[in-house]
Amino acid sequence: MTLRIGISARLLHQPPDGLGLPQKRLQFLESSMAHWIMAHRAIALMVPFVDAESPLSVNRAPMADIVDLLDGLVLQGGIDVCPETYGETPRDPAWAGDAIRDRYELELLHAFIEAGKPVLGVCRGAQLINVYFGGSLVQDIPSLWPGAVTHQDTGRYDRLVHPVRFEAGSTLERLYGNSTAHRVNSIHHQCVDRLGQGLMVEARSPEDGVVEAIRHEGPGFVLGVQWHPEFHLSPVEEMQGLLDSGPVMLEFLRAARNRADRHRSGAAVVHPGSPLPNFT
Repeated sequence: MTLRIGISARLLHQPPDGLGLPQKRLQFLESSMAHWIMAHRAIALMVPFVDAESPLSVNRAPMADIVDLLDGLVLQGGIDVCPETYGETPRDPAWAGDAIRDRYELELLHAFIEAGKPVLGVCRGAQLINVYFGGSLVQDIPSLWPGAVTHQDTGRYDRLVHPVRFEAGSTLERLYGNSTAHRVNSIHHQCVDRLGQGLMVEARSPEDGVVEAIRHEGPGFVLGVQWHPEFHLSPVEEMQGLLDSGPVMLEFLRAARNRADRHRSGAAVVHPGSPLPNFT
């Protein structure tokens, strides 16, 4: 069975001139993300956003039907999470984020977690996982994290690289080992502040302690990484030697296949955050 992986959409509320779609909200999938998933023999399918305020949303398919059609969810990177989503106010208007996208992705995230289907969050996606479980974010690493190294360089974008070190006993340590620090790209100015309930830190930047990966400790697979593994596939010379993006995707797809196999066999599925089934 070929796995079908849903990907949350990036939203562009005000497209720039020249695209031929003035005053129309756009939803899009960055191609590297699709390539990363499909390079492992899975199908990548973007899950479109439906505006709850639109009259067209009245007859939309239930979220449960969407989840039933898919085997796992990947949350893309992109614009900041809105501070108001985790109970704060923006310290700077530039960090206001996108509350509309937050609501859309949190609904998706909740539905997949309750269905016991695996979730993989990338960059913003990792931050949203932390917020979903009640955590908060550092709104700006350069101004609010003393001693921080550079985690975002607009000019270099995905070619800015720094090391990460995996925590002892973590899933990432099991996949990659931890004898030396591994190199990843870095395209973020925000990070985990207060860790969400039931989450554990999987990786940190060894130079300043910034959290670089998190995982939910409950049943199922919910993992977030702060870097962009999909960009590690680049053939550009300066991107060589970065952490292999394959093991993370294979682990996610393995969880998706195991969940699908259990479902077909009629085995009980334990949902994170839901009561345990009564086996008596």
